[in-house]
Amino acid sequence: MADVQSSALTKKDYESDQAVRWCPGCGDYAILAQTQKTMPTFGRKKEEFVFISGIGCAARFPYYMATYGFHTIHGRAAAIATGTKLANPELDVWIISGDGDALSIGGNHLFHVLRRNVDVQFILFNNETYGLTKGQYSPTSQIGTRSPSTPLGSVDNPASATEFALGCGARFVARGID
Repeated sequence: MADVQSSALTKKDYESDQAVRWCPGCGDYAILAQTQKTMPTFGRKKEEFVFISGIGCAARFPYYMATYGFHTIHGRAAAIATGTKLANPELDVWIISGDGDALSIGGNHLFHVLRRNVDVQFILFNNETYGLTKGQYSPTSQIGTRSPSTPLGSVDNPASATEFALGCGARFVARGID
Protein backbone atom coordinates (compact mmCIF):
# COMPACT_ATOMS: atom_id res chain seq x y z
CA MET A 1 0.00 0.00 0.00
CA ALA A 2 3.02 2.30 0.00
CA ASP A 3 2.92 5.09 -2.53
CA VAL A 4 5.15 7.89 -3.76
CA GLN A 5 3.01 10.56 -2.13
CA SER A 6 3.18 9.05 1.37
CA SER A 7 6.99 8.87 1.32
CA ALA A 8 7.11 12.68 1.14
CA LEU A 9 5.20 13.07 4.42
CA THR A 10 6.91 14.52 7.50
CA LYS A 11 6.23 14.75 11.22
CA LYS A 12 4.46 18.07 10.60
CA ASP A 13 1.92 16.30 8.37
CA TYR A 14 0.77 14.26 11.38
CA GLU A 15 0.40 17.21 13.76
CA SER A 16 -3.20 18.38 14.12
CA ASP A 17 -4.24 21.98 14.71
CA GLN A 18 -5.45 21.15 18.25
CA ALA A 19 -3.65 22.65 21.24
CA VAL A 20 -2.02 19.87 23.26
CA ARG A 21 -3.47 19.96 26.78
CA TRP A 22 -1.43 17.73 29.05
CA CYS A 23 0.17 18.76 32.32
CA PRO A 24 3.64 20.34 32.07
CA GLY A 25 6.31 17.64 32.17
CA CYS A 26 3.92 14.81 31.30
CA GLY A 27 5.51 11.94 29.37
CA ASP A 28 2.55 11.90 26.99
CA TYR A 29 4.19 14.76 25.06
CA ALA A 30 7.22 12.59 24.24
CA ILE A 31 5.04 9.67 23.14
CA LEU A 32 3.03 11.95 20.86
CA ALA A 33 6.13 13.56 19.34
CA GLN A 34 7.79 10.22 18.61
CA THR A 35 4.61 8.78 17.13
CA GLN A 36 4.21 11.78 14.84
CA LYS A 37 7.89 11.50 13.87
CA THR A 38 7.63 7.76 13.15
CA MET A 39 4.39 7.71 11.12
CA PRO A 40 5.99 8.93 7.85
CA THR A 41 8.49 6.05 7.96
CA PHE A 42 5.70 3.52 7.40
CA GLY A 43 5.24 4.69 3.81
CA ARG A 44 1.46 4.82 4.05
CA LYS A 45 -1.10 7.53 3.39
CA LYS A 46 -2.35 9.42 6.44
CA GLU A 47 -5.85 8.25 5.56
CA GLU A 48 -4.83 4.65 6.19
CA PHE A 49 -4.18 5.26 9.90
CA VAL A 50 -6.82 5.43 12.61
CA PHE A 51 -6.16 6.12 16.29
CA ILE A 52 -8.81 4.93 18.75
CA SER A 53 -8.84 5.84 22.42
CA GLY A 54 -10.97 5.50 25.53
CA ILE A 55 -11.05 7.91 28.47
CA GLY A 56 -8.26 9.60 30.38
CA CYS A 57 -5.26 11.76 29.61
CA ALA A 58 -3.90 9.39 26.96
CA ALA A 59 -7.31 9.38 25.29
CA ARG A 60 -6.76 12.90 23.98
CA PHE A 61 -4.18 11.45 21.58
CA PRO A 62 -6.43 11.12 18.49
CA TYR A 63 -7.18 14.87 18.66
CA TYR A 64 -3.48 15.61 18.29
CA MET A 65 -2.94 13.39 15.25
CA ALA A 66 -3.83 14.60 11.74
CA THR A 67 -5.24 11.16 10.85
CA TYR A 68 -8.54 9.45 11.35
CA GLY A 69 -9.37 8.99 15.00
CA PHE A 70 -12.12 8.06 17.38
CA HIS A 71 -12.49 8.89 21.08
CA THR A 72 -14.68 6.15 22.57
CA ILE A 73 -16.20 5.66 26.00
CA HIS A 74 -14.31 4.42 29.05
CA GLY A 75 -12.65 1.04 28.53
CA ARG A 76 -14.07 0.38 25.08
CA ALA A 77 -11.19 1.37 22.79
CA ALA A 78 -10.11 -2.25 22.18
CA ALA A 79 -13.65 -3.31 21.29
CA ILE A 80 -14.18 -0.38 18.90
CA ALA A 81 -10.75 -0.96 17.35
CA THR A 82 -11.55 -4.64 16.78
CA GLY A 83 -14.73 -3.69 14.96
CA THR A 84 -12.89 -1.06 12.94
CA LYS A 85 -10.22 -3.55 11.85
CA LEU A 86 -12.81 -6.19 10.95
CA ALA A 87 -14.82 -3.65 8.94
CA ASN A 88 -11.75 -2.42 7.05
CA PRO A 89 -8.74 -4.77 7.33
CA GLU A 90 -6.60 -2.43 5.20
CA LEU A 91 -6.54 0.24 7.92
CA ASP A 92 -3.57 0.51 10.27
CA VAL A 93 -5.44 0.64 13.59
CA TRP A 94 -3.77 2.00 16.73
CA ILE A 95 -5.30 1.81 20.20
CA ILE A 96 -4.21 4.47 22.68
CA SER A 97 -5.11 3.88 26.31
CA GLY A 98 -3.99 4.58 29.83
CA ASP A 99 -3.43 2.06 32.61
CA GLY A 100 -6.76 2.88 34.26
CA ASP A 101 -8.78 2.80 31.03
CA ALA A 102 -7.19 -0.38 29.66
CA LEU A 103 -6.55 -2.45 32.78
CA SER A 104 -9.57 -1.50 34.88
CA ILE A 105 -12.91 -1.02 33.14
CA GLY A 106 -11.39 -2.03 29.78
CA GLY A 107 -9.57 -5.11 31.05
CA ASN A 108 -12.00 -7.59 29.52
CA HIS A 109 -11.84 -5.93 26.11
CA LEU A 110 -8.04 -5.74 26.27
CA PHE A 111 -7.95 -9.45 27.16
CA HIS A 112 -9.91 -10.35 24.02
CA VAL A 113 -8.01 -8.12 21.58
CA LEU A 114 -4.75 -9.65 22.86
CA ARG A 115 -5.83 -13.29 22.93
CA ARG A 116 -7.36 -13.02 19.45
CA ASN A 117 -4.21 -11.35 18.14
CA VAL A 118 -6.24 -8.78 16.24
CA ASP A 119 -3.93 -6.97 13.81
CA VAL A 120 -3.80 -3.68 15.72
CA GLN A 121 -1.17 -1.75 17.64
CA PHE A 122 -1.86 -1.04 21.30
CA ILE A 123 0.04 1.72 23.09
CA LEU A 124 -0.49 1.75 26.84
CA PHE A 125 0.40 4.98 28.63
CA ASN A 126 1.16 3.67 32.12
CA ASN A 127 1.66 6.48 34.63
CA GLU A 128 0.39 4.36 37.55
CA THR A 129 -2.40 6.80 38.35
CA TYR A 130 -5.70 8.18 37.11
CA GLY A 131 -4.16 11.50 36.10
CA LEU A 132 -7.22 13.05 34.45
CA THR A 133 -9.22 12.77 37.66
CA LYS A 134 -6.35 14.23 39.64
CA GLY A 135 -4.52 11.25 40.97
CA GLN A 136 -6.59 8.33 42.16
CA TYR A 137 -4.57 5.14 42.29
CA SER A 138 -4.84 2.84 39.28
CA PRO A 139 -4.47 -0.93 38.75
CA THR A 140 -0.72 -0.42 38.23
CA SER A 141 -0.07 1.85 41.25
CA GLN A 142 2.59 0.54 43.60
CA ILE A 143 1.72 -0.57 47.13
CA GLY A 144 1.84 2.45 49.40
CA THR A 145 0.92 4.97 46.70
CA ARG A 146 -0.81 7.88 48.40
CA SER A 147 -3.52 9.55 46.38
CA PRO A 148 -6.84 11.34 46.93
CA SER A 149 -8.54 7.93 46.93
CA THR A 150 -5.85 6.24 49.07
CA PRO A 151 -4.63 8.83 51.61
CA LEU A 152 -3.11 6.06 53.75
CA GLY A 153 -1.50 4.38 50.73
CA SER A 154 -2.68 1.73 48.28
CA VAL A 155 -2.82 -1.81 49.67
CA ASP A 156 -3.41 -3.55 46.33
CA ASN A 157 -0.67 -5.39 44.48
CA PRO A 158 -0.01 -3.62 41.18
CA ALA A 159 -1.03 -5.31 37.95
CA SER A 160 1.74 -5.86 35.41
CA ALA A 161 0.59 -4.88 31.93
CA THR A 162 3.47 -6.86 30.39
CA GLU A 163 2.64 -10.06 32.27
CA PHE A 164 -1.05 -9.57 31.46
CA ALA A 165 -0.33 -9.23 27.72
CA LEU A 166 1.97 -12.25 27.68
CA GLY A 167 -0.57 -14.27 29.65
CA CYS A 168 -3.21 -13.42 27.05
CA GLY A 169 -0.98 -14.80 24.29
CA ALA A 170 -0.06 -11.53 22.60
CA ARG A 171 2.42 -12.17 19.79
CA PHE A 172 4.58 -9.11 20.37
CA VAL A 173 4.99 -7.13 23.57
CA ALA A 174 7.50 -4.34 24.10
CA ARG A 175 8.07 -1.92 26.91
CA GLY A 176 9.73 1.49 26.85
CA ILE A 177 9.99 4.73 28.73
CA ASP A 178 8.69 8.07 27.55
